Amino acid sequence: MEKHEFLELFEAATKAAKSASRGDVKNSPAVSRCVEAIKRLREAPESLACEMVIDRKYPQIGKSHGLFTEHKNPRIQSEGKILYSLWLRYLYATGRKQSSRPRDRTVVKNKKKLVEEEMVSRTTGDSNRDKVREILHKSLSKVAVEMKEGVVSCDSWSVAASVESAMFEKLGSFEGTQKIKYRSILFNMGNSSNPDLRRKVLFGEISGERLVTMEKEEMASHKIQLEVQKIKEKARDKEENRVKSMIMFQSDSMIMT
Repeated sequence: MEKHEFLELFEAATKAAKSASRGDVKNSPAVSRCVEAIKRLREAPESLACEMVIDRKYPQIGKSHGLFTEHKNPRIQSEGKILYSLWLRYLYATGRKQSSRPRDRTVVKNKKKLVEEEMVSRTTGDSNRDKVREILHKSLSKVAVEMKEGVVSCDSWSVAASVESAMFEKLGSFEGTQKIKYRSILFNMGNSSNPDLRRKVLFGEISGERLVTMEKEEMASHKIQLEVQKIKEKARDKEENRVKSMIMFQSDSMIMT
């Protein structure tokens, strides 16, 4: 597969996904076109996929993951998650190979300059917002350690910035009553017992916009959610038994009278 074919397939998948989001999402013919294009993209050689994903001339490739992974149609959503997870694994493997190669001083110097430039682009000029981004990045960086097949460390910065921007847009500044929501999100993202949440956020399964609207019970770890569910079930059973007892008592009273 050549670069021009990769771009044509990605453009076709994007247009079809947008078309499928309008009207009848389930039966739209655009769904099949989108799914077919995504499957073809998965056939791209690892080297080509890595080149296209990180090439700054094509930022839409990295930024459009939410269009597929959060699509209303389950087929597009499923295929999109598979595609971007595959690309993340490619990028991680490439990063490990490059880090194992000896580098001369010029390469190290240029790399340092790029990192410094990247760090500048990550800041907002607002100390509170920048602190939130740093905390989110730290939490998202844990995913590479927690997963058997890790992810590229630079991805966590872009996701952290995207999530923080969504938080700021929805909640406003980190002050007043909004501090509670901010702290809830940051705590759950960094909780060592909650790796699923940060993995889903990093891979785009949960967008920043969705994360902001989630209740604390939704963000909690799977273990906590099960415990909460058991408590609710016990409370529901207790209430049902109480109602049954009242009905039986009333029935007995009517018979006696």
